[in-house]
Amino acid sequence: MNNQIKVLVVGAIFLVIGLLIFSNWGNPESELEKTNVEEVKTQDFASILGTTWINNSADPTSSEISFDIEGLKDTKGFFKDFDIVFKVSDNDPEQAKIKVSINVKSINTDNDIRDEELIGSDFFNTDKYPLIEFYSKGIKKIEDNYSTKGIINMMGESKDLAFSFEHKGITNNSSGFKVAIFEGTFEIDRTDFGMEHVVSVGDDVAINFYCELIEDRK
Repeated sequence: MNNQIKVLVVGAIFLVIGLLIFSNWGNPESELEKTNVEEVKTQDFASILGTTWINNSADPTSSEISFDIEGLKDTKGFFKDFDIVFKVSDNDPEQAKIKVSINVKSINTDNDIRDEELIGSDFFNTDKYPLIEFYSKGIKKIEDNYSTKGIINMMGESKDLAFSFEHKGITNNSSGFKVAIFEGTFEIDRTDFGMEHVVSVGDDVAINFYCELIEDRK
């Protein structure tokens, strides 16, 4: 291969890399329509003892789980399919339980190529590990916020996870449903769950959630 051809090949490689890094990889937009709470006030779970609350899967504008990954090209996305169950003990508010199950194949970064890469074997490997699950072991009120500790199951690994969140109260949404509103964020290190470190992709993943849960009367 002569020098001119080598230069052309190297130039083509850098052009492809540049396009991959700097091209528009998609910027997914939130579909949330948050219920207006005039007075944001943390409400004690004692007022809803013995009840169970779930996300309204028929209304994708009422709850959202998103993620942010910083890297050479920042990545933001959403999980479109998930189930949240919040069950309050009959007697002790601090014995309330949260269960979250996420269908990882529902990932949406507004770019089909990137989505396929993320659910593939180099990252989430959804053929083998289709779900991310979290089970709380208890909830404690700390000043104006709440804190929960539990177990996150992801890619065959189970890790302790603790995070704080806001309970913004209980009110009626625009559709007339009585909703319990929660919001929070936490971080995980994706390499703790078996993903390889990649220079262009950050290891820390910020998970953000907002949910307006409706009472399950079944």
